[in-house]
Amino acid sequence: MVLQQIQAGYWRNEDRLLLRVSFKHEDGSLQEIRSWMTRHMVKSLWPSIIHALETQVGLDNPNAAHASSEIVSMEHQAKVNEIRSRGDFDVPFSPDIDSYPFGEQPILLVQAHINIATSRAPRINFVSAKNGSFEVAFTPGMLHGFCTVLQDAVKATDWDIELQMPDASPAAWEGERVLN
Repeated sequence: MVLQQIQAGYWRNEDRLLLRVSFKHEDGSLQEIRSWMTRHMVKSLWPSIIHALETQVGLDNPNAAHASSEIVSMEHQAKVNEIRSRGDFDVPFSPDIDSYPFGEQPILLVQAHINIATSRAPRINFVSAKNGSFEVAFTPGMLHGFCTVLQDAVKATDWDIELQMPDASPAAWEGERVLN
């Protein structure tokens, strides 16, 4: 299965984010998993995603590990701009779903485990309270897109949290600067 689409939106009456993930099978059929993400889940997941992105920089390019936050910020901007220029954020979620492995009602997510390795797509294993788990393998661009989808969904909430990417602006640099 290959990740096809991902969408997150705030449902005020549930005070949760509805995360919809669709996968395409080799035969072309689409499968959708619907899940709820609570404020607690998002708050615990976000730092793990940032840490995974920064760690991935060090794994893929050990010489750049010292600047991982800055590289993540620059990569994020570049990937999101690329996604926006293609219009991918504007594509409606496909209604042509063939199956729902966990049913049409959303499952409640309680944990997420992020797996990273050198030259391998980051993977997030989402664990539900009662219905098992599912894993999403992200290309680097898709993971940055997922970050943006989460950021936009959280902006619609009243949770008083802000999901921020590492800051690569010169004003964010602290400490002594030395030229070599």
